[in-house]
Amino acid sequence: MEKLNQDDKDKLSQILHNSWDNVFKLLTDSSVDEYGVPYKEVYKYELAEREKDFPNLVDIYLESNSFFDRGAMKDWLIQEIVGALLRDTDCRRFQFFMCTNQLYDLVLKVIRPYYRGLYPDRNNIETKVIETNLSIKEGEIFDHQSRMVSVDNWEDYIQVYVEYDGLAVGGFRAITNMLGNSIQKDVKISNLQYDEFHLSCDIKYKDGWTEKKLAYKCQLR
Repeated sequence: MEKLNQDDKDKLSQILHNSWDNVFKLLTDSSVDEYGVPYKEVYKYELAEREKDFPNLVDIYLESNSFFDRGAMKDWLIQEIVGALLRDTDCRRFQFFMCTNQLYDLVLKVIRPYYRGLYPDRNNIETKVIETNLSIKEGEIFDHQSRMVSVDNWEDYIQVYVEYDGLAVGGFRAITNMLGNSIQKDVKISNLQYDEFHLSCDIKYKDGWTEKKLAYKCQLR
């Protein structure tokens, strides 16, 4: 497979260079250290090396006919930024997944043309989510439903639960015939948990019954 040309290598390096403030803010909740010094200055030389080496990593994937996907982006962040520089960052946090995907979306715009023909379906990656509702009253499940919806990305899906403000949440395209909102209005959400593929929470309605919401991300990788 064709290797990256120099212009695209420079673009990938520049993407990293322009993203460091945002990367550190998402990973550590701040773009500066405890002394107020930007992390990109603290790790100036280390980051310059990573900007230089990152395009070569993508080239290795191209040469081996392997797709540089979000998983590869995540592994690179864990090894080169979290493991080598920050160490104590919790990679299970939502902000880590957001960081991975924001960075990968920029990288994908550069590398996508190199994969056309070999992985044509990966040039229009769509995230599918299986939603399951378990309706519970007096400790007993009295109904359950499942459907699949299409979302732009998993992080946006999680965010509607994190930022729920009492308004009904719809807008996701139902792939099955089961239409309706993912979250109804005027409910209370508790016990919210999520990771890279799973989400679960309890949803309490005004009339007293509770719904256990389960979601699973299905994505071509």
